Amino acid sequence: MDIRRAREKDIGEFIKIYKSAYKRIGKYSYKKEKMIKWYYRWLLRRDENGVFIAEVNGKAVGFIACDANWQSFFDEKVGEIHEVAVMEEYKNRGIGKKLMEEAEKYLKEKGHKTIELWVGEENPAKRFYEKLGYEAKDKFGEWIRMVKYLR
Repeated sequence: MDIRRAREKDIGEFIKIYKSAYKRIGKYSYKKEKMIKWYYRWLLRRDENGVFIAEVNGKAVGFIACDANWQSFFDEKVGEIHEVAVMEEYKNRGIGKKLMEEAEKYLKEKGHKTIELWVGEENPAKRFYEKLGYEAKDKFGEWIRMVKYLR
């Protein structure tokens, strides 16, 4: 598996991965392709160096979007993970974990000691984040704020 920085031209791969990853938990996703495209462009505008794609044998199978410029709702500057997704047929192969490690490394290099992400309360990924050291800190509606402190 290789991990590389995403580019604008990767939008087609992003859409495929996003749709596949959210097939079973569509409650938390954009439904229309137009919105998925908007979302991808927004992620790149937030931090063009913080979006990564995982490839297996040259095929894009996962991505992560992190943001070194994020201002938390709690008035603290944190590294934010906006999105991590792996195609359904490639889940449980360590790809998500490698993407998270890449994002954490990037955010640490940018000087962050705290990383946050938001996850839907019914999203099974919550257990995945807990295994990686993220702790639930706050809850707003159906969204849970999870935080990890880097060493």
